[in-house]
Amino acid sequence: MSYKPSSRIFKDSDFHQGEAPLYLGEGYSFKHGEKMATVVYQPAHPNPSAPQGMQGEGRLDGTWIYSEEPDKAENILSSGLELVMDSHLEPNASIGLHQHTSTEEVYYLLSGELHVTVIHDQQQCTQVLQVGDSHCIHPGQSHFVKAGDEGARFIVVAAKVNP
Repeated sequence: MSYKPSSRIFKDSDFHQGEAPLYLGEGYSFKHGEKMATVVYQPAHPNPSAPQGMQGEGRLDGTWIYSEEPDKAENILSSGLELVMDSHLEPNASIGLHQHTSTEEVYYLLSGELHVTVIHDQQQCTQVLQVGDSHCIHPGQSHFVKAGDEGARFIVVAAKVNP
């Protein structure tokens, strides 16, 4: 399965601080991939204060399928879902260590390999995900994610957690 980003590609700063819409189309029940925004994060979640090797590096392309995040809310979803994204990390690229405070997030691996480290209550656990595996991060936990030698493609679904 090869990864093909949409034809609407943005740098993360241009997308999140600009006026670029998530989707250039009509309707809410169906969306066509070529009209979705793909955002290039280089690196994703950079964290220079993280331990050595967990700061984040390389490139992640994220196609925003749905968003109810405050800066890009589409007002389509009413379930508490905050985002749905098709993500691709280039070979050996990583998402910097970061903590989830009010959301939980699920990764579902479509291709490649992901090395996922979860830190909670001073405990650290690393697992290697293969195609078809999943990872869930809960509020209060931190995670660091690194692609294998062939990169990785995964779906990300995040939901706001009620206080």
